[in-house]
Amino acid sequence: MKFLDEQGNEATLKRSKKLPGYEVTLSEDVVIDSPVNNPFFKGINILQLPKKLKGFRDNADLQNLFIPQTLNTGIKLELDDDEIVFFEPNNSFIIKKKLLLINRVFGINEVIQPKFINYGLKKVKLEANTVIGTVFIQKNVI
Repeated sequence: MKFLDEQGNEATLKRSKKLPGYEVTLSEDVVIDSPVNNPFFKGINILQLPKKLKGFRDNADLQNLFIPQTLNTGIKLELDDDEIVFFEPNNSFIIKKKLLLINRVFGINEVIQPKFINYGLKKVKLEANTVIGTVFIQKNVI
């Protein structure tokens, strides 16, 4: 098992202090938008609601309401055939920022790119090098 950066060079991840794994950080600044910032909700008032709900299912803005935001860590996995990686987000990161993790498992030659949906009322701004979670390496022993 090896961790590689975006250029293919071997990268070292810091051991987690709280869990038996490695800390994962962001490689770039990210903003995860809130659903209330969706254009469907802009300038809406109660009198316009029937007009807005006409064609509700075909509304392009609502189709994009809960699309997950991919967070880039810049870490690629080089695993053996019998290994798999689990990503566990920081609890404070999830609870305080009101984010929901969509994907948790990563395999051979995958880039660690967790996807989140913001279910809060405010945009979430994350800076590069923010620790977003821990990865655990599981080896199949069958």
